[in-house]
Amino acid sequence: MLTVEQVRTAAQQERVRTAKSDKAILEAAAERPSKRYDIFLSHSFRDRELIVGTRELIIQRNLSVYVDWIDDRDLDREAVDGETAERLREKMRVSDTLFYAHTPSASISRWCPWELGYFDALHHPDRQVFILPVLEGSEGYPGQEYLSLYPLVDLDTYKHEPRRVREEQEHERRMWRAAFGVRR
Repeated sequence: MLTVEQVRTAAQQERVRTAKSDKAILEAAAERPSKRYDIFLSHSFRDRELIVGTRELIIQRNLSVYVDWIDDRDLDREAVDGETAERLREKMRVSDTLFYAHTPSASISRWCPWELGYFDALHHPDRQVFILPVLEGSEGYPGQEYLSLYPLVDLDTYKHEPRRVREEQEHERRMWRAAFGVRR
């Protein structure tokens, strides 16, 4: 779980480190699009201030992260339509894992549950869906109905091992064994 204070501190540290405003940091990020993402960060746009810091904490763990209004700046937040939904589907298909940033605003979002359900159905056998609570202070995480179906993620202990990564590692091990004549 993350606290609002941790998230705000991470955003502030990034502003200091880069000597840039939030807007300049986000514009720079949008100029470096990725073809694949480790994490699709599902969140409420109402929490954009918190999402900047949450995104930075994920990046600090050497993970690539997709945030729609950062990575796809041409999406119109006021005119959400089928084209927006298709763009989000595309990005979810090239993401290994979904982190659902659970905040009070996410609880009332219409898009967050849709993203969660779509991603879960898309990646269900690998079950790479996690809840990432962002809490005020040290309060406990109360959960929310259907979200209890998914494990909570702790960024300090999270190890990114989606099926694609595990398959690549296994392929590499097979190649080494074949190259050196090692049998199981």
